[in-house]
Order: sequence, then structure tokens, then C-alpha cells
Amino acid sequence: MPGRFAYVRCTGCKLVQLERTPADLGRYYKGYGRHQPESLPYAIFRRLITGTYYVMPRASGPSSRLLDYGCGNGWYVKAMKQRGWDVYGYEFDPKFARALSARVGVPVVSNISELDSMAGSFDLITMNFVFEHLDRPVEAMASVLRLLRPGGEVVLAVPNLDGREAKAFGRRWFHLDPPRHIVHFNKKQLCQFLTDHGFSNPKVKDLPMATGFAGSLSYLVFGHLHPALWYPGILPGLLWALFVRDGLFRVTVSKPSSVFQPEH
Repeated sequence: MPGRFAYVRCTGCKLVQLERTPADLGRYYKGYGRHQPESLPYAIFRRLITGTYYVMPRASGPSSRLLDYGCGNGWYVKAMKQRGWDVYGYEFDPKFARALSARVGVPVVSNISELDSMAGSFDLITMNFVFEHLDRPVEAMASVLRLLRPGGEVVLAVPNLDGREAKAFGRRWFHLDPPRHIVHFNKKQLCQFLTDHGFSNPKVKDLPMATGFAGSLSYLVFGHLHPALWYPGILPGLLWALFVRDGLFRVTVSKPSSVFQPEH
């Protein structure tokens, strides 16, 4: 991205985040690749490679409800609708949310309070490579907890700044992506954050995706993502991911079925 950005690490908890979040953060999402309709080559690539790392269970019944928080170009909500879910999406930009909803045929809201009438009714809430974009993660997860039914699950997939891929490429690491990526939690920090804010039973899984290596190689050579190196970099990226399997990770947590109230 144009401009110079710095990350800082808290001396206490060691959390890494942007030193300053731009006031005009929205302009860094104009033309954002994840918001664009898929080209045919990328759709094939996603179906064969990257899409296999997404959680895609079939609905247990017609009333099973899913919210994709930060639904990007909408491929995931379309796929989950086909798998029987009553699907909703969320995107913070109202204009983009309306256009996406019309294109994919799924309700996409731009204000999370619009879902308040369905509080406690979502069986699954997904945040696929979204959490690192949040400038107010505490408020966001409070909303997610409110919307989730007791016993329901949240699935978050995020980059792993403590992984070997990030250490190998340093400031040229593809998943660093300032200023859109505001905060980088490691596995322990994210699990602790989620349990501190009402969720339980965290389960962690590494996601050895080829995109990190391919994108980082492109940043190393061109200073930005370039298709001339992006697509050729996927094959060595697949080989890289066989051995370096911690470029990204996924955390699954649940909303407790009941809240313990201590006696007074």
C-alpha cells in the first residue's frame, strides 16, 4: 500500500498492532482484491487450493443460521447457502454491502445492529481473515457473542505473525498488509482474548496455505502483488507449505450454554 506504516509491540502482553490507524482507513479498501468478483483462473485456484482451508459444514436443518462477518466478494456465503444454511453476511461499507447482496442473493448488512432482532439465533459465525482488520475487536466480539446462540460456534482464521513464514520474509511478508491489518494476535494471545470475552473451548489449527509464500515472493521482487509472480509462485508455495505449516491459523470457540452465576 502507498505510504509508510509502523507496527509496535506492547512491552507487557507482546501484542503487535499498528502504531497509528489512518483516519481515512476506508480509502485503503478501494479496489481491494478480496472485494472484487473472482476471475475464472482465481475461482479455479480457490476451489482447488485456498477454499479447502475454509470450514464448510453442511447445515443440520433448514433453520440452521450462519453469519459470515466480513464476507468479501461473497463466494463463501453463496457456497454456504448451497449447503443448506440460512445465510447472512456483514460488511462495514453500506454501498458495497448493498451491491454485494444484490449480486450474491444473500442478505448483507452494513450495521451489525441490524441483526439485533436475531440475537441468540446464529449457530455459526465465521470470520475468515477478518479479525486482523478490526480496529475495535472488543466491541466486535461482544456483538458476535450476543448474536450467537448458546452452544454456537465462532471460527476465526488469521495470519500468524509468530510463524516461520512471517519470520522468513520479514517486512515483505504478504500477510502483514498494513494498514488494513491493524492487529496481529499470536495463538496464545487470541485464545486468551476470546476466553476473556466470554467464549470457551478454544481449538487451534494451523493453515498451511500456499498464498503466503507466493505473495511474499511477489512483494520481495516487485514490492507489491504482481500476477507475473503470484501464479507461478503457487507451485513452490505448495511445496513450502508441506514443511512450513504455520503461516496462518484458525481458532474455533463456542458460546457457553449457560453462564455460571456465583452465589452471594
